[in-house]
Amino acid sequence: MIDNLKEKAARFIMNKKVPGSEFSQRNFSSIFSKTYSFLILMPADDADFKYVFPILDYLREQRKNIVVMTCDFRVSLLQPYFKTNAVEHGLKDETKLNLPAKKLLDKLTNMRFDVIIDTNRDENLFYSYIAKYMNTNLKIGFTRSDSDKYFNFQVVSKQNDPETSYKNLLDSLKMFQGL
Repeated sequence: MIDNLKEKAARFIMNKKVPGSEFSQRNFSSIFSKTYSFLILMPADDADFKYVFPILDYLREQRKNIVVMTCDFRVSLLQPYFKTNAVEHGLKDETKLNLPAKKLLDKLTNMRFDVIIDTNRDENLFYSYIAKYMNTNLKIGFTRSDSDKYFNFQVVSKQNDPETSYKNLLDSLKMFQGL
């Protein structure tokens, strides 16, 4: 009951504090070659975590600057290359409504990213708030309720098969590589 009220309050705050972005029509054909800096919001679900590694490897092969954001206890699961640019967050970085604290948001804002990729297949208000808050041209995520408010490029998620969902995301990124 209290968790439900906290979630509703968090959604209300998110909608009031962070102005909604109106995404204009965009030609994605050359967007990948013109972007350099990526913020990858790693999945909160333990089962999905390992399926994001091929996406990280692909972006690394393309010589993109990658910053990975994950929980502080999961940084050790990352490959050494990604640990150096990891942004970890813990309980001190969350408000009582499970939204990102201002200090964390300020830190991310100062980093400046061209693309944000939210790899959470299920809605996570913490990461959704970050995606909505950040001022980037390209926000990529999985289709879910209210995802139109956060992302201008969405990939359909297979709820029962995380491997296929992340492969579809990777294939979508590859599709725009050489155009």
